[in-house]
Amino acid sequence: MDIFRYDGHLTDEALAALVTGESLDETARLEMAEHLAFCDLCLQRYTDALTGTELLTPEHSCRESLLRRIRARAARLFLNRYATAAAAVALALTMLWGSAGVTLPERIPLPEDRPTVSDGLRKWNESLDSAMSGLNDFFDGLGQWTPSAQGGN
Repeated sequence: MDIFRYDGHLTDEALAALVTGESLDETARLEMAEHLAFCDLCLQRYTDALTGTELLTPEHSCRESLLRRIRARAARLFLNRYATAAAAVALALTMLWGSAGVTLPERIPLPEDRPTVSDGLRKWNESLDSAMSGLNDFFDGLGQWTPSAQGGN
């Protein structure tokens, strides 16, 4: 039996043998499968030949499980998309309603006797003068302890 016609397409006998499931050698089956993989014309002829035969029906439909998976994925996407926005809105409303009775003063009252910058500078000058006078007294006191003041050699 010839597998290919003179123009390179599968013969009608080869397609009929493939449809009926006749025993073909392995190389012939591989050549036919390879040809059907890239030749649209022969693939169309093969499908037309299959329409006369009874097609297999699945034992159970995957339609219900597929719809269930689609619904679960849609719910997961909805949750991921809108849960963050809902949490932000809830937090904003909580803060808004929770602070409804709180009033802020217009100005924070300060004590009347609070120190000013000039007071700080004055205190700094006084402490610096006090330290300098203490240092001068220290050095003046050192002059009393010199050997000439002690009456030494």
